[in-house]
Amino acid sequence: MNHKEQILLNMNQEELIELTSQLVSIPSHYKVPGGETRVARVISERLRAENISSEVEEVFDERCNVWASLPGTDPKAPSLLLCGHLDTVLAEGMDHEPFSGMVKDGKLWGRGAADMKGGNAAMLYAMMAIKRSGISLKGDLIYAGLVGEESPNNSEGARYWVSHHKRTDYAIVGEATGLNVAGYHKGMSWLKVHIQGKASHASKPTQGINAVSVAARMIAALEDELLPQLALRKHDYVAPPTLSIGKISGGLQNNTVPHQCWFSMDRRYIPGENIAQVKGEIEEILQSVVQRYPGASFYIEEEPETQGRETLESGIDNALAETLVGCIKDVTGRIVKPGGVDYWTDGAHLARMNTKTVVFGPGNIAQAHAATEFIDIQELFASAKIYALLAMQLLGV
Repeated sequence: MNHKEQILLNMNQEELIELTSQLVSIPSHYKVPGGETRVARVISERLRAENISSEVEEVFDERCNVWASLPGTDPKAPSLLLCGHLDTVLAEGMDHEPFSGMVKDGKLWGRGAADMKGGNAAMLYAMMAIKRSGISLKGDLIYAGLVGEESPNNSEGARYWVSHHKRTDYAIVGEATGLNVAGYHKGMSWLKVHIQGKASHASKPTQGINAVSVAARMIAALEDELLPQLALRKHDYVAPPTLSIGKISGGLQNNTVPHQCWFSMDRRYIPGENIAQVKGEIEEILQSVVQRYPGASFYIEEEPETQGRETLESGIDNALAETLVGCIKDVTGRIVKPGGVDYWTDGAHLARMNTKTVVFGPGNIAQAHAATEFIDIQELFASAKIYALLAMQLLGV
């Protein structure tokens, strides 16, 4: 029996379903006290039962990451990190029971099934199968379950991991890609524009500077001038950059010309762009508007929730992507062409450590954050096999 057969012999679809259902059954939105930590402890207990070294570590406010490792036999061999976030978005508004983890029509249903407890379960199960097989990998295989990717705390789990743990040569972020390989993704920034005008009585509006009116002109200018430019910017593996106004607030009451207003936007930028460029071109357009209102002023700030959420640019021409493509073909028969995804992931933080990082996992991103969320069971099981075979081939035995 070869090594691949030994590993696959220790994998059972029903067992993976049970593990995934268990994780889905634990509400872990950041507003659920202790939710992420309960997931972390369940994971740690399951791994320790398999004689896999595992630790739960507090990141902040009793919100805990979990990590585990299968140490390699050769310190010179490469290392691989399997990484996923433990939190989910809220379950309100779902059209089915969010925490049942039920299986129906070949799918496992519930909040987080696709984003991304299915990916976490598959990575964990791959480690379990390797351990059970008795095979010793040459390189270190590590798993990290991280808090805060979906919360306003801005990926505190990933930031903590990067600052407190040893860099690995390779990393897989198990977000839902439908078993496609992404070596690129967009960056994201929430930018808030503060406008200062001048208050006056509404019966004498010309004596004031209406900050709400300035904001409205600014928004129109961004949509009329910048959006067409963004639509023309191309990247081989991700869609063009985007800008969307999300919130606005200003004014006290109708009989007072408002002296202050703010609005904020979501700006998704592509590999090759950077946050300084993004802010600069927005500021240039807004400056052209505010010049029409002598005495008015503005400034732009990046909101804390998105600071550091840069692009992923690990690329697709590397040993990680190439080996992964081979494993996908081996397990599913599909020939996959690596590319990119348009959403942001914790992979950007890992890549800043000079870790070659790709996004790859089971599930369809269309189910993420949606009223209906599920993951295809065959795809889930295939991903666990792929993770296991990738570790064997990339790290050596």
